[in-house]
Amino acid sequence: MITQSEKIIIIGAGFSGLSAAHRLAGSNLAAEITVIDKKEHADFLPLIPDCIGRGINLEFLTCDIVEFCRKLKLNFIKEEVESVNLESRSVSTLSANYIYDYLIIASGSQPNFFSNQAAQDYGYSLNSITDVRRIIKALKTDDLKNFVICGGGYTGVEAATNLWLYTKKNGRSKRIVIVERAPTILGPLPAGMKMYVEKNLKSMGIEILTNTVIERIQVNQVSLSTGQVFNQAMLIWVPGVKTAEFIQKLDILKNPQGRIVVDEYLRAGQNCFCCGDTAYFGDKDSFLRMAIQFAITQGDQAAKNIIRSIKNMPLEKYRPLDLGYIIPMANNRSSGRVLGLNVSGRLATFLHFSMCIFRSVGWKNRWGLICNLLSGGDKC
Repeated sequence: MITQSEKIIIIGAGFSGLSAAHRLAGSNLAAEITVIDKKEHADFLPLIPDCIGRGINLEFLTCDIVEFCRKLKLNFIKEEVESVNLESRSVSTLSANYIYDYLIIASGSQPNFFSNQAAQDYGYSLNSITDVRRIIKALKTDDLKNFVICGGGYTGVEAATNLWLYTKKNGRSKRIVIVERAPTILGPLPAGMKMYVEKNLKSMGIEILTNTVIERIQVNQVSLSTGQVFNQAMLIWVPGVKTAEFIQKLDILKNPQGRIVVDEYLRAGQNCFCCGDTAYFGDKDSFLRMAIQFAITQGDQAAKNIIRSIKNMPLEKYRPLDLGYIIPMANNRSSGRVLGLNVSGRLATFLHFSMCIFRSVGWKNRWGLICNLLSGGDKC
């Protein structure tokens, strides 16, 4: 018989954590379900860069975790997790130690500064609403002449094109440069898609410097390995992400980013499941990339397996469905692959925003985003 003694803790209230919480809350388990997150609001990260160029209203990119948990009758603890002990089944914060019967680690990812203190002090990351507020505030000063984006991945491309749109809308001429240490931007994507993106970036006057690293960072100044020095510069730091510090401390198999290697049931240990950016899941001959579609379905599957475990039922394997990906660019010449087909241009942009609206939490946010996009960023 299931009793109230079953304690389930979810660390993180991003896409995967909220998905897991929703599934558990609807299961009618006689269990105590607790969500732990250091923030009271979850940020809708896929549209964060668009706040810069398209003027999307930040209020439509947040989910109130406190209200979410209240409606689902879950406990919410606003604290940062300091450590997890898989043997004693405990989660520790600065103020308390919490015992669990089942744990879901869904703490997402955070900017990786690669121990570069100057990048932390003077650079601008792009991983939260707080980050984008800082960028927008800095943009309102007219003393910036250069934008240097460290990292040529998805976020770097999005950031560069949205900065281009911002300067175009405000009638300002600025130099925008993407700096990538690898031979090409966009990592493992197909060569044809990379060429399309590079051509589009260059059509906007955005420069791409590959095989290049940032050697020195000072206040409003960035120096590159090529010898180039950019003064009156804003540095956008998006070369990669890593998992939370408490995961880095765990003595468990992880990849270089700190993602925890999980089995076919999303388990990382006895009664511990991982999902979203935290999980490193093997699929065929490779591993799943970080993507919202996987975060949501993994959170749901992890919760299902906890429910099945409590009910003494066999666990279900996680079977990922890859719907594809879009590289959104602010001039609407986006590119990607959806359901096995290559898409580009306005269609790709439309699909990107349609999926973002669909995955947004709450009708207020969805309607607000629709109004914003149709009105060019005016508040709805």
